[in-house]
Parts: sequence; C-alpha cells; structure tokens
Amino acid sequence: MTIADVHKVPAWRAPLVVGLVLLTLATLTLVDSFRVTTGTGPGVGPSVAMKLIGGLLGVLGAAHLVTAWGKRGNRKGIDADDVLNPASLAWVLGGLVGQIAVLAAGGGFIAGATLLFVCTACGFGRRLLSLGPVIGLALSVAVYVFFTKALSLTLPSGPLERLLFG
Repeated sequence: MTIADVHKVPAWRAPLVVGLVLLTLATLTLVDSFRVTTGTGPGVGPSVAMKLIGGLLGVLGAAHLVTAWGKRGNRKGIDADDVLNPASLAWVLGGLVGQIAVLAAGGGFIAGATLLFVCTACGFGRRLLSLGPVIGLALSVAVYVFFTKALSLTLPSGPLERLLFG
C-alpha cells in the first residue's frame, strides 16, 4: 500500500452521504409541509410548494443512493485532493454572500438571485461574460413570478421588481 492509497476515498461514500442527507431533508420538508396552514387567498399556497420540493429532494436522494449502490464494488476511489476546488468554492460562497448583501441593501430578489446564479455558474467553469447573466436573470424573474403570483408569497422586492411588476 502506497501513501497515495491511504488518501483514497471510496467512490461510493460521497453519493451515499449526499443521498442520506437529501432524504433527511426531504422527510423534514414533507413533515413541515403538513404543518403549514393554507391561506384563504388566491394561489396554490406554500404547502404545495413545500410538498413539491420535498418530493424532488426525495427523488434526488434516491438517485444518489442508487449511484452509491452501483459504485459499491469500485475500490479505486478518488483522491482526497481532487475533491476540493478552492476557487469554485470561493465563487459559490462569494455569490451567496453577495446575494445576502444585495437583499440586505434592498436590491431585491431578482438581482440577488441573478448574482448567485452567475457566481455559481462561474464556480462550475462558465465564463463570467457569457450567457450566464442572461440565463440567471430569466430564471430569477420566472422564480419571482411563480412565487409571488402563483403561490401568493412575498419575496423581497427592489427597484427591478417595482419596475417590472409595479
């Protein structure tokens, strides 16, 4: 056994842990969704969104467990050094901090979510001046409209939201 073999992580461990965490989050979300009181106003309501998210988390968790099961015989593993990419982590965490700062400064949901999307895309290798900002803006507007109009929830509004939706 070489020193490199000591630092190998079994290939099935990461999807197993992620799958178990996702299933736990799905269970907690579904349990909480049945405790939410439904409003009498128009729209579907927050409990339906929570049930949808809980179900999707459950599907993702199950998919990770299936992946872990398929890799259980793989003894190769991956290098522990290959698991962490500090630059990507910095982009994603910087985007999260940036989103919180935009929301705290009153910039609104759309601007904050777009910033988070762009930084996350950069963390996954997309160039900053690509279609990332356009896609992020379109998705942020779609999410804002879905949550505020279809689910009748209130999201932080800023100048862009007031300009687009009054």
